[in-house]
Amino acid sequence: MRKKRFIIIGIVVLIVIVMVISRCGKKKAGVSPFMETTSGDLYEVKHGNIDAKIDITGEVQPESVVEQKSRVSGKVVKLYVDESDVVKMGDILADIEPDYNQANTLFNTKASLERAALALERAEKNIEDKAELLAKNYISQDDYDRAEEQLFEAQIQHAQAVRQYDMISDLDVPGKVVHMYATAAGTIIKRNVNEGEMVTSSINSFGEGTVLMEIADLSNMVVSSNINEVDISKFKLGQLAEIKLDAYPYENFSGKIMKIAPKATTISNAKVFPVQISINAAGQKAKPGMTAALSIQGESRENVIIIPIGAVFADEMNQDVVYLVPKKDDDNDDTEPISTPIRLGANDFQMVEVISGLAEGDQIMLSEPGKQKSMQFMMY
Repeated sequence: MRKKRFIIIGIVVLIVIVMVISRCGKKKAGVSPFMETTSGDLYEVKHGNIDAKIDITGEVQPESVVEQKSRVSGKVVKLYVDESDVVKMGDILADIEPDYNQANTLFNTKASLERAALALERAEKNIEDKAELLAKNYISQDDYDRAEEQLFEAQIQHAQAVRQYDMISDLDVPGKVVHMYATAAGTIIKRNVNEGEMVTSSINSFGEGTVLMEIADLSNMVVSSNINEVDISKFKLGQLAEIKLDAYPYENFSGKIMKIAPKATTISNAKVFPVQISINAAGQKAKPGMTAALSIQGESRENVIIIPIGAVFADEMNQDVVYLVPKKDDDNDDTEPISTPIRLGANDFQMVEVISGLAEGDQIMLSEPGKQKSMQFMMY
């Protein structure tokens, strides 16, 4: 039993000696522990192409939508159009019967206009008197300046009263039907009210007023989407986009970025920039609300030096560097990787262009040498 134990101990000691000799032999041969690696840890620099694209989804929408609101509050007594109808600017869309409060509003507006006109008349008379007194040095320049300020305020209030009165001047008696006219040409894409419903004015109500309808020009359609803030720097106005519509899976459409929001918005806890992409849809196939798949063409480069993005690291000065493996020759036996600054260009989210710092045929590390060395020491 004791003899067997000695044999096992002897075998273990022999293995340890062999490992130590092997390790020392590698160091004597001038091979750095950094290079104790497989070919899979190295990348040979070469030429290639960069074709940056980002795939996102969006929704087809009209380029502009014009809301139609009534200038008066009251009851909808007649609707002249329905959804999908095409209208011209100035067409009658609906008839509104003003309510009693609207008639009172007209009365109050007339009274406000009369008061503003009287105040303006007094201010004009006052400035004339002040001018005569100033010419005779009976008042100071400050007194005259205050009179001018009062005249200016009276003019503003009178102008506002005139505009408000003009907006509802056609309501001279309670119960008169008021026409609502289209303020834009296009297609009725949404109707929110029915005959008999009450609506509020967009002029005199505390809110924004009732939106009776929406008009859009369906000949100018866009795709609205969002680009994540980490990608927005790669895109600019005019970039091309390939568009697929779920409704037409076998057809391809094209477009380009026509608008990028100057400010980010938050959607699902992510910062994104809303964008609009024009769409060339022959035959008016694109309809509001359709889902679109977008492939936006980013930066592209041909026959440039490229390396994997994962092979780029940051040094103490936060500069982009790679770990270049020196070429071994008779004069240079040192193969320890060298931290080499580089200047980067476009990328396609996997490979990145190297503008300067590397040449074709160079070999670089795909991992940081310090981390690789630590892993090797852990193996012994």
